[in-house]
Amino acid sequence: MKRIFKIFFGILLVLAVVVNDADAQRMRHGGGGRGGGRSASTGRASSGSINGGARQSSTRPQTGQYNQSRSQSSNRSSSAVNRSNNSNVNRSGNVNSGNRNRGNTNINIHVNNNVRMKNSHHNNYYHGHRGYYPYRYHRYTPYHYGVYWHPVGFFVAVMVTTAVIVSVSNQSYYYDQGVYYTQVSGGYTVVPAPVNIVVVELPDGVEMVPIDNTVTVYYFSGTFYTKTDDGYKVIVAPDGAIVTNIPEGGEEEEIGGQTYVVYNGVYFQPLSQDGKDVYQVVEMEATD
Repeated sequence: MKRIFKIFFGILLVLAVVVNDADAQRMRHGGGGRGGGRSASTGRASSGSINGGARQSSTRPQTGQYNQSRSQSSNRSSSAVNRSNNSNVNRSGNVNSGNRNRGNTNINIHVNNNVRMKNSHHNNYYHGHRGYYPYRYHRYTPYHYGVYWHPVGFFVAVMVTTAVIVSVSNQSYYYDQGVYYTQVSGGYTVVPAPVNIVVVELPDGVEMVPIDNTVTVYYFSGTFYTKTDDGYKVIVAPDGAIVTNIPEGGEEEEIGGQTYVVYNGVYFQPLSQDGKDVYQVVEMEATD
């Protein structure tokens, strides 16, 4: 009996120890779980909320990505605008460009079918040469005759003190340094040199132009002069005269497939003489 009692008592003791260990483990796990739960909850709220609990979208780009995307979008828009502007400029230039572009200057070249070169020039001799010299095109570059020179149409409010009054056919002009002015409302404007007017002196830079072996005329800024007892008289441009320069105000005209410069109603044919670009006065006649 004693042996049986000892065995039974040992079993009870073991069961009591096992029950106590189980209760102790539940107590420990239960307290840790509550603490962990609060910590986890705090962690989720801290990491998962922004600006008062609004949840951050997982698809929203980061700041660096957003700036990069916006920069790329801006660049693409800028490129599109530039392409559009360039395209418009080019189209406008191509559509509106009816001029021939020489260098950086657009020059209107008028095709004139109403006149032609006089055939009778073949019967004349110019500087010992029968007929006009051979045509050779070169670019018309207007020549500027200095600070005192102004093109036809130029306006000044006050006349310079060095100007002198000259007259022809009861019309008065102001003359200064090869330039002729008439008085208009509010000032003075430059006009072409009137034929037959006489001036006492010619400005520096005048050209001496031989017409034949016995006659020499003077040329300055598109105007021809002959020497008289009173000074220098403006004359009509001599047929066949060869000059070096043509001032501002000339226009190129295409006649019979060749390009001439027209200045103050006078036709100048481009050619080359002794390796230099020059112009020869030529006469035109109406076409049939």
